[in-house]
Amino acid sequence: MKLYQGNAKELVGKKIDRYKRRFGYYPMEVIEINGVPYVKDAVGVCMPIPEKETDFNCTDFDFVIE
Repeated sequence: MKLYQGNAKELVGKKIDRYKRRFGYYPMEVIEINGVPYVKDAVGVCMPIPEKETDFNCTDFDFVIE
């Protein structure tokens, strides 16, 4: 699945992960700063989440950790 702003609002405060970890430091946490959703990787780097599922730089994930 792809993480975009539409489904990120439901995942705020939860962690996302992949079965095959590629191109990132997983698990990642979905956070919200001033009403804007961001994804924070395991190293602590915050990255903005794209608006649409087809936009460049969407984060892939397979399951959600509560």
